[in-house]
Amino acid sequence: MLWTLDPSLYEGASLIEAKLGYVFARKEILFEAITHRSALAGVPSHKIQVGKLMPWNERLEFLGDSVLGLVVTEALLASDHGLAEGQMSRVRAGIVCEKNLAFIARENLGLGKLLVLGDSELASGGREKSSILADAVEAILGAVFTDGGWDAARRVTRHLFSQNLAGDFGRYFSGDSKTLFQEQMQSSHRLTPTYEVISEVGPAHQKSFVVVVKVGHEIFGQGSGISKKDAAQAAARQALSRTTEVSL
Repeated sequence: MLWTLDPSLYEGASLIEAKLGYVFARKEILFEAITHRSALAGVPSHKIQVGKLMPWNERLEFLGDSVLGLVVTEALLASDHGLAEGQMSRVRAGIVCEKNLAFIARENLGLGKLLVLGDSELASGGREKSSILADAVEAILGAVFTDGGWDAARRVTRHLFSQNLAGDFGRYFSGDSKTLFQEQMQSSHRLTPTYEVISEVGPAHQKSFVVVVKVGHEIFGQGSGISKKDAAQAAARQALSRTTEVSL
């Protein structure tokens, strides 16, 4: 593979390998993973041939997204937390979201200063953009898979996301009792909870609402709040406390 970008731009690649705990047999694949499209700005289009001349990381990002999703799913299925399907979806979404991937990029890999960016992105703070950092993490996972296969990709992914895959998964449900209760009821009863406002008190500018949550015709919880949304969350929290505790 030919490289027309300055080789000195990739001197930090060995630092990434050290943090991954993986050494690439084909360094150019890692180089591709940390090269942003903006680095090719100004290059004549007829000289850009993906995979042969001046590649960037979007193809590997596409692959890495699937690698990450599969490794996380496998880990959740193998865990002893007893999560239902809907709960696993919630946990996985929390792990693979842009915010968390950008955190992994900054804290676990130190990627910001190592990415190869064009002048436009450098000028606009591209090294700190969560979207660019998150995409690069996925691209690196895709690169490990391409270079070393499934076992290497699985090992590296579990290493990078070890903190996400350990401990109490309840942190991925915090603040959203309605969603957690719905997942619990759909799993155990195959029914979706419904919420009903049973009273409104106070003047228009300072109302308080009381909401009940039902599953079928049975009331499972009741809550109050200064908005219907807050009252519904309170009702769901009470419902959760009255039902069998979810194993987390």
